[in-house]
Parts: sequence; C-alpha cells; structure tokens
Amino acid sequence: MSDNPYPFRVQALRNHIINVIPKAPNHRQAIADLHTQPTRKLILAFLTWRMRLIPRKPRVVRIWSGGVTPEEFAVAKPELKSFISNVEAGHDLTSHLSELVHTTGIVMQGASPTARRKDIDGVLLRNGLHHFHIGERRPGNPRGRSSTLIFAEVLENEFRIVALSDHRAFDITTSEHSRFFQICQAYTEKDIPADQPFMNRIMMSSGHPIELVLYSNRCEMEIERLNPCLDDPGFVTRLYDENPTDNHERLVPRPESPALVWHFEDLQFGVLERKTRAFFCILPFFAR
Repeated sequence: MSDNPYPFRVQALRNHIINVIPKAPNHRQAIADLHTQPTRKLILAFLTWRMRLIPRKPRVVRIWSGGVTPEEFAVAKPELKSFISNVEAGHDLTSHLSELVHTTGIVMQGASPTARRKDIDGVLLRNGLHHFHIGERRPGNPRGRSSTLIFAEVLENEFRIVALSDHRAFDITTSEHSRFFQICQAYTEKDIPADQPFMNRIMMSSGHPIELVLYSNRCEMEIERLNPCLDDPGFVTRLYDENPTDNHERLVPRPESPALVWHFEDLQFGVLERKTRAFFCILPFFAR
C-alpha cells in the first residue's frame, strides 16, 4: 500500500499547511502527527491561525463611539498616534500582534501545558476583533509590547477601533473583562433592531465558530469533488472562460499548459496557476 494516500495536488496543499503553520511543539513527532490529520482539520488549523494575520494595505481609521468615547480617544491619542499612522499608510502590522502568531499556530500533543488553547484567539473568533500592542520597538522594549491594547475590526478598507483596554480584558475574574465583554456584546448587536430576536455566533467545544468548521469541511469536499477535474482540458477551459479578468479587471493570461494547484489567497480558497500566479476563487471566505 502507498505511504501517501492523497493525490499529489492534495498532498502539496497539506505539506504547505504543515510547513507554514507555527507548531507547538515543533519537532519530528508533532509533524508526523499532523500528517495523519484529515485535510479538513489541517485547513481548520491553518485558517484559525491565518485569520490572526492582517493583509497589508492602507485603511481609514475610525472609532466606534459605542466602545470608545471621544474623551477616551483624546486622552489616548498621543500614545496611539504612531500606530494609527502605520495603519493608514498600509504598513505591516504583524509586529503589533501577539507573539503567539509566530509560535503557536497549532498546539499538538506534547506541548507545554501553558500552550493549551493559545492557538485560539477567542475574541477574534467570537467577536471578530483583533487586538494590537501599540508600543514602539526600542531598547528596553524590543518586542514593542504595551499595557494599552487596541481592539479593532479590520475591514477591507477600514480599521474600526471598537475598544481600548489592557490584558485584563482576557481575565474573566476582573471588572475590566466585564466592561470589555459588554462592549463586545453591544458591538455585535449594533445593527440588530431592538425587537428582533438575535443569536450570538455558535461556538463549537473546540473554541471554533461553527461557520469556520463548516467552511473547512466544505473546502475538503470541494477538493475531493474537483481535484480530478484539474487535469481535464474542458474543465480548465471553463475555468478561464468563467473568470476572464482578475480583481483589477485585467485579462487573466492562460499559458499553453496551465499548472493548477490548490491554494489559499489570504482566506479565500481556490485554484492557483503557478506560472502566471492567476487565482481562481472556488469558495469565498465567510468573513474577514
């Protein structure tokens, strides 16, 4: 029996996920264990980690008054000025994220007890809010950490600051956590009419929202359904005919022999032509 039960394109995607996702622990046995995981679980782990990273592009900074009053923002503005400039300019914000995005994309058996569930950003998955350290890297603070944290929803063209807090927001025993939780609830419900029934995002026991689990499962199903078609000239022709232009409305070049692979473009799942880097989205992501 073959040691590799997956077609080469599927195995290439699996290998890519296993290679790029930060692992705790990061040793031979943990990597071997990952290779035994179903594709849908690898995709779920990859997306859970990848959601924490911010696509680099300029954004307009706005303040949600339901979480940050004008007075609070005025007091904090001098401390936030450098970070806000980075957001508006479209600079890479990775250095302002938790160090866990570099070390703990997935927690495997044998990891330190302190690493447990650190691969899950609960505030991001439940409420759609990233948190950012706003300190500047300098001697004495080489990682740019800060006591003040910005909690924001990062949209395609907008960076919406929803709350200013600190690490007590993550500690359920504190009054600051209660205050922050109330802000998150109010933000989630801000567009819901007062008399309309509303259900919060359904979370699985793993800590993942059900939509993310279903999306990962759907990616696996589409791989199984379409993988044999990627060598079918008729399917490839339809793929190009149905997607004649890219997001910038440029014609998608078609090489004589397209080399198609499974690929995540940020969080969108689809097919990439390796020679021209043309991406064909199969499943749009449910949220960003």
